[in-house]
Amino acid sequence: MFKLLERGRDRGLDGFTSITFVLVPALLVWLASLAIALGGLPQYLLLPLLALYFIVPALMLRLQFEFSWKTACGYGALVFVVALVVDILLAAGLSAMQV
Repeated sequence: MFKLLERGRDRGLDGFTSITFVLVPALLVWLASLAIALGGLPQYLLLPLLALYFIVPALMLRLQFEFSWKTACGYGALVFVVALVVDILLAAGLSAMQV
């Protein structure tokens, strides 16, 4: 991951841009979860939105920073896996605190 950031630095890829890879999908998922909660719909409707953690970084790296599709999709997969692991750990921690 650090090699990718180093190679992207000359293209304008910095720490703030890396934060937007997670912040944009998280904000969209949060807004959708708010709408689903207000609408009284089941939470499993949010599952397809987790793909945004892959789609947003991959498309930004490919289209904005002109990385190859392989590199962009690899980094998108890394962001997706990290976001998924963090969500699982947070859910496990919250459920353990309620018991």
